[in-house]
Amino acid sequence: MDSSIPALVIGAVLLLAATFLSRSSITTYDRLGQQIKGIEARAGEQARTRLAITSTSLDVPHAVLTVQVRNDGQTNLSAWEAMDVIVTYSDATLPTPVRRTVYLTYTSGPLTDNTWTVTLISPDSFEPGILNPGETATLTIRLNPAVGLATSNVIVIAAENGVTVTAVFAG
Repeated sequence: MDSSIPALVIGAVLLLAATFLSRSSITTYDRLGQQIKGIEARAGEQARTRLAITSTSLDVPHAVLTVQVRNDGQTNLSAWEAMDVIVTYSDATLPTPVRRTVYLTYTSGPLTDNTWTVTLISPDSFEPGILNPGETATLTIRLNPAVGLATSNVIVIAAENGVTVTAVFAG
């Protein structure tokens, strides 16, 4: 009888510990399952997103770059501020141009140095302001310092879901 009470207490403690451990394991596996579902959803969205840069052009002083981006996928793009635009270019510094890599900030207002904006979506008859499949967005980019003449340069555009498109343009 003397060992019965401590055995019951130990049994109760073990039962409570097993309950808490199993609950913790179930919660952990549930969170892991939700994370895997999120990863699968993101991978599916990335698979349905396809962008193409159809043209690039520089203005005469080589400070404003215009880029045409066509949505060839099945996903709408609208979070412009979440997109990344990076330009690697040789500037117009003389006698030796400097190679620069610039991360450009999105602006919905007037362009300032090293910013970009969406100036036009064509045709934008369905959901104005959103780049739907089959539509082309015109991005206008202001670079400072200006792009050098007769240089080879690269632009990288990354959508909010991680899909990127790259193009080479001449200075």
